[in-house]
Amino acid sequence: MIRWAAGRPAVIWSMAVGLVIAGGVAFTRLPLATKTTVELPRISVSGAWNGASPELIETYITSPLESAIQGVRGVRKISSTSRENQASITVELDPRADVTLARLAILERVETLRPDLPPAARNGVRVSNWVPEELTEQTLLEINVTGPYTPGALAKIAEDRVVPRLSALPGIAGVNLRGGARLGVSVAYDPGHLRQLGVSPSALQAAIGSARLVAAIGTEQLGPAERNVVLRDVPANVADLARLPVRASDGRVFALGELATIRPEEDAGGNFYRLNGITAVSLSLARQPTADAIKTAAAARAAVAEAQAALPDGVVLKVASDQSEDLAKQLRDLLRRGAIAFGTVAVILLLTLRSLRSTALVLGSATVAIAGTALGLYLLKIPANLLTLAGLAMGIGILVQNGLVVVERLRMVPDTAEARAGAGRRIAPAVVGSTLTTAVVLFPFLFLQGNARAAFMPFAAAFALALFWSVATALVLVPAVGRGAAARGTWSRLARGYHVVIRTLLRWRLASIILTVASVAVLAWGFTTKVPRSSWGGWGGDRRATVSASVTFPKG
Repeated sequence: MIRWAAGRPAVIWSMAVGLVIAGGVAFTRLPLATKTTVELPRISVSGAWNGASPELIETYITSPLESAIQGVRGVRKISSTSRENQASITVELDPRADVTLARLAILERVETLRPDLPPAARNGVRVSNWVPEELTEQTLLEINVTGPYTPGALAKIAEDRVVPRLSALPGIAGVNLRGGARLGVSVAYDPGHLRQLGVSPSALQAAIGSARLVAAIGTEQLGPAERNVVLRDVPANVADLARLPVRASDGRVFALGELATIRPEEDAGGNFYRLNGITAVSLSLARQPTADAIKTAAAARAAVAEAQAALPDGVVLKVASDQSEDLAKQLRDLLRRGAIAFGTVAVILLLTLRSLRSTALVLGSATVAIAGTALGLYLLKIPANLLTLAGLAMGIGILVQNGLVVVERLRMVPDTAEARAGAGRRIAPAVVGSTLTTAVVLFPFLFLQGNARAAFMPFAAAFALALFWSVATALVLVPAVGRGAAARGTWSRLARGYHVVIRTLLRWRLASIILTVASVAVLAWGFTTKVPRSSWGGWGGDRRATVSASVTFPKG
């Protein structure tokens, strides 16, 4: 391969240019995020029921959901917690189970079960992929909706005119509304009046519980028989609810509006959200794992501006927080630091190599390797988050090192294709061996499990890609487009000083060995005795272990 490349510099040039272009395009299309995307074999199911005790949550939400989920294929273990107002269920899947298919199957079971749940809890059931807290991304956008309306009315406006527009955007995984009130209806009756009419309160409760409106829409002729056709539907407004039939003990039928006072009400669940003295609700936008955070946030901002024009007077949409701004700032800072580092490397290479052509060749091989790494990340669908960019940054040193070693070897041979290929073949074992010694540190990542594996495997993949491309460019690109027998600058004083140090160490070989062993022993002793052993946040002091104890008491 090296001999073939050395004899075809034009082909290698064209391949390098094409790789740089493809890598640049791929890098611009990589989804950007602050943390790595995970899909662990776990699924979270949550349920909410405001005002319900843990016992009610366990009986009417947790237990039915557990029974429905147990029949899903691939489910290995179900653990649940029932507390006031909410239920939390964690579904552990078999390691080889398809998380996406299992999540869809659970969603189907939940939708089938939803009509049997308490009415106040039907819309509170959520199914999502389980993500550990340390890998959970913050909400992409927080949008405040304010206006001179009641919390329920404001939430209704947001749900009807804002949420559908934002949910339809590419890259948005979901929109969560908080701070509103649940719209409802209160039914007040006079017990004495009901006794006079022979109607028990339980009859009102039964009529409201069934809440089925009956309306005749015609007749159907079946031979000699004729029967009425009726439509049964859920009441859509207070007027429909007032027409619900209620049967008295003597057989008479009354409309619910004749027996009780019906009026709409709002239930805020004990929470009231105001912003600068004005009623407000909050919208939280979650990003899909494969979506670019910056582009998705920009599209959401544009949709917010469009939705503002369609809102009633006085209702204002305002972006309260935008995670993409912090991400863009971090990326700009990273690019600036990378440019400074790249420039510093170029200056050092110019000072040491004393050749503009050799310096350009080393930096050019590193650029091609970086483009190849970006293309690999894109093809493997690995998002460009801070961990993957850190792995790429760590590989830059190896990129420069391998190219520099080969360029220096080429300067010692004649400027012919055969000589350059021979130099590349002779230096190849050293380049591959030194790179493999660096790659060995990545093997422990293969044995990571759980959260650590999900967090650090993208970092290891980016680092491994950078190492691979560093070897490929150093052994293929440099011998093909490089030049042999190039002029070499000399560092006579540095060389003389180096020779003096080496001669001294060789003359006092035994003393050098003893001094080295003693230095390693002192460092090991200092690390063992002085460095504290504790978890994160416990560094400092002389503690080697910590024990945490907690005591809880019943309410009151």
